[in-house]
Amino acid sequence: MNSSNAPRFDLLLHAYGRAADTPGHLDALTAEDPAARDAAVYHLNSAIVHQGTPWTATGPATEYVTAIIRRGAVADGATLVELLRFLGEVAESAAIGAEDDIESLARPAGRDIEAEVAAMLESDDVDAVDGGDDSGGDDDREEDDEDVAYLLYEDEVRADALFAHAVLGCRAALPGIVAAAAYAGTHPDERVRAEAAETLAAATAALPADTPPH
Repeated sequence: MNSSNAPRFDLLLHAYGRAADTPGHLDALTAEDPAARDAAVYHLNSAIVHQGTPWTATGPATEYVTAIIRRGAVADGATLVELLRFLGEVAESAAIGAEDDIESLARPAGRDIEAEVAAMLESDDVDAVDGGDDSGGDDDREEDDEDVAYLLYEDEVRADALFAHAVLGCRAALPGIVAAAAYAGTHPDERVRAEAAETLAAATAALPADTPPH
């Protein structure tokens, strides 16, 4: 996750606030330490997609997961099964709001939501955002991150836009999910192939009708 093209996860959100901890978990998905891999998978299933709800960090995290699967970097079969299951959840999230104008929700007239979010998340002083008194130190940063995330969702228009961005991120990741599932469908482990087939079906079903066949 050290690439200059890597997304700014500290300016993205997951279920528990700022997603600054996500790159470390993504790197751990290919680690030799099974405990680190398990913690990383748990992060995906609890923070990146939480009870079926996507967040702005979901799309970029998904693109990373599909990339490591497609290059054969996930050696552990059990981890690969869990990652394919996660991708299936993302594919299902991409179908949320299929009848709504998600694009319009993501870009409300007269608002630059991305700039608003970046300004709030880049602030080192949560109280400068909410008008309070900053009396804490570095130990309060995690709590401040959660407070800023909460404030982001207080504005109904911004909350709708953030959710729409999250869904659009899932939709943008669908071709990669299809490709990753197709790649995993040739894996020697039957469990991996079975999960890949389910993920491929979910992602294909969520693709727009005019998408070229993979």
